[in-house]
Order: sequence, then structure tokens, then C-alpha cells
Amino acid sequence: MKSILIISFWNPTANEPGKGNFIREQVDALCKQREGIVFLEVNILSAPALFSVNVTEEKLFLGKRITCNISSRFWKFIYVAPWLVYRILRWILRKHEASFSPEIVHSNVVFPCGIVGHLFAKKYKAKHVISEHWSRADKMSKHPLFGKPILKAYRQSSAVICVSEFLANKVKTASGIKSPVIIPNIIDTSLFQFVAKVPSPQNLRFTCVATWKNPKRLDLIIESLERFAAETSASITLNVVGEGPQKDIYFAKKWPANMSVNWLGYISKTQIAALLIQTDIFLHASDIETFSIVTAEALSTGTPVLASNVGALPGLINLSNGILVENTVEAWLQGLHNIVNARFDYAVIAQGVSDCFSPSSVARQIETVYYQVLQEK
Repeated sequence: MKSILIISFWNPTANEPGKGNFIREQVDALCKQREGIVFLEVNILSAPALFSVNVTEEKLFLGKRITCNISSRFWKFIYVAPWLVYRILRWILRKHEASFSPEIVHSNVVFPCGIVGHLFAKKYKAKHVISEHWSRADKMSKHPLFGKPILKAYRQSSAVICVSEFLANKVKTASGIKSPVIIPNIIDTSLFQFVAKVPSPQNLRFTCVATWKNPKRLDLIIESLERFAAETSASITLNVVGEGPQKDIYFAKKWPANMSVNWLGYISKTQIAALLIQTDIFLHASDIETFSIVTAEALSTGTPVLASNVGALPGLINLSNGILVENTVEAWLQGLHNIVNARFDYAVIAQGVSDCFSPSSVARQIETVYYQVLQEK
């Protein structure tokens, strides 16, 4: 069994419990299917101390997870110093996995993780695979200091995986890579399941889920739904899941008599799935989107989606499962009227997503990439 080192700098933390969950889910799915994986979770955290490193390890199905928390008052400097982080992580791996010598190093997001992964691949004489999730990867490749190392990591890798065709085109244009592999993020289809819906036109239930900061657009959701409430006699409920500065703007706002807002904060995936099952329409507004797991999770429950016509969202949304709109309040208001009056086959919506994004399906696709790069000479 070939050994694989997977590295991520995007991981759930106490302050951002949803950060990087999609990477964890992919690693979990891989570790359920094969041995020989070491997952190195790297968190660079703000702290009063000058510098400290805390390392924990745990069994991860058939593999192993090593979590490295690097804490410092100079955390921003450390985050943009991948060569320094590489040396810290080398020391950690020597201490915790002295005999470990991977044939593949799999990095998640080109900066800074992809640069660190490139250095590890050189050290181990291993193949390097980069999974790209980041909408700013193309812009960062032009950075005066980090652009060359980023392009080197891309071009000397054995494969680049992108979560959508939209992101693959951005990476291809920026790096010159001819054929990135498109593999979507995972949806936990055992959790986000279809349950039959019987919507009531007089009791409309909406839900949105995000970390409420740019590029997400809670303003479009709130302002269009408030105007929609003034134009209908229906009772409207909006569930807002997540935290962030955008939420703080609207938290104390007074609503129309027929509209109520439930501010739910961060809740578990199980709770989100239960909420979506009871939701008539999912709302997702953003200025950019490389995949949108929350949209795919909503579709997996059979919930139609009203979403911004940006990024990768046109690859998820079509007339059979939702409506795409431009990012103006007027367009969102018209979209609300249109989607409320549309008819959907909720079971068909759910089936179309579940077949593509299940853990076993995505893990098999990544395993195929591993197999192919190991065949290269």
C-alpha cells in the first residue's frame, strides 16, 4: 500500500468551525478506503505568546491525523512564510513519523500549503498533487513575492485537482497547466437526504448558511426578502445559519409583521440537514463561488435554490432545481417571486446531487488520480 501525506492549512477551529470541513470530509472518505495516509492539519493561530507549537495525533479510520497548532503574536508573518512552516513541519514529522516516506504528497490550496507540499515532495522524491479550492489562486499567482513559487508548485506537480470547471479554467489560465482534473467536494449523502416536502404557499420557509463576511452577500438576501414580504400576504420565515460581521448589521433590525428571522449562529451538520429538510427554498448570495457545498447540501435534500449567477453556481443550478439571478436587490426580488411560483420535482433534485457527490464517489475519483500519477515515470 503506497503511503500518502495529505496537508491542509484550512481546518475547522473554535472560531471558524466550518472552515475546511470539505477537506476533512475528503480525507475521512479516503481513510475509510485505504491505509497508509497521514493527514497533517496545520493551524497558524493568533496568540499572546511569542511562539509555541502544540501537536496532537489520533487514529483516522485506516489512517492517522496529526494536528499541528502553531501559535504566535506574529502569526500573520508565519502564515506567509511557507519555507519556515516547512521546517517546523519537517521537525514534527521526524518526531511523530520517523520512518514515514510518502510516495505522494497531496496539498490543499496552493498558498501557502502548496508551496510547503512542493518542498516535502522534493525532500521525499514523491509525486505532488494539489487540490485547489481557492477563488484567489489566479490572482495570487501574480504576486510579486509569492507568484513564482506558486507557479513552480503548480507546474512541477503531477496533478492539479479543482472542485469545479469554473475554478479549473481560472487555474489553467493563471498557471498554463493544460488539463486540471475536476473532482467536486463531498456531500454527506447519508446525512443530507431527501424527505418529501409539501410546501404551503401561505407559510414560506427560507434558509441561508454561510460565514457572513465577503464575498457572501447577506444584504441581498435580507433586503430582497424584506421587500418580498411587503408584496405578499404569506407568512415568511428566514433561518440564518452562521456568524460574521454581515450578520451583526441586521441582527437587531425590525421586520415586517409577516416576516420573522431566526439567527441560529453556527450549528452542526446534523442540525443543518434537519433544517434543510424543513426548508422550502434555500438562498445563497455571493460575489464569487468556487463550488458552494451548502448549495449542494440543500439540493441533496431536494430543496430548490435561489442563488447568485456567479462562479461555479451555474454548474450546480439549472431550471430543474432552482433559479440563478444577478446580484442586485431588484433581481433577487424578482427571483423570489419566480421561485415561489415555480414547480419542482424534489426527489429528482436530490437524486441528481447524491449520485455525483457521495463520499465513496469522490474518494474513488481521487484514488484514480493517485493511481495515474504513480504510473508516470
